[in-house]
Amino acid sequence: MDFTETILRGLKGCPLLKKHGVTAVGFAGMDAKKRSVSILNTKGELIIEEHVDGGRDMQYPFVLLYRSLDTDTAGKLAAQRLIDEVADWLTAPENLPSVQGCDVQRITRADPCTLISEDETGADFQGSFALEYYKEG
Repeated sequence: MDFTETILRGLKGCPLLKKHGVTAVGFAGMDAKKRSVSILNTKGELIIEEHVDGGRDMQYPFVLLYRSLDTDTAGKLAAQRLIDEVADWLTAPENLPSVQGCDVQRITRADPCTLISEDETGADFQGSFALEYYKEG
């Protein structure tokens, strides 16, 4: 199971990104010269609970990163709204990914998406998430 690839594939299908000019979707890094979205896996898979039948409730934590080219207040506020809307889209039950070998239950937000850095070329936003799933034993 490659959750990183699965989440990226889902994000590439997010209509909000194309609508707002996001041209790059990738892993572990953003393109400083483009509006881009990236994810980064933070801890690997975590076992939440083990069941007597051998099944396990698992969690895959990851971070969603967004690079905006806007540097003024209005642009940064628009970027904040966009990453919040993408986060809502990502966590909506109808957008859950299908992963062979496990039952994806939900994607949750661990914290709000916030501005983490900015310079003269743009601003970076980040939010933490967890994909929760059940894996048979």
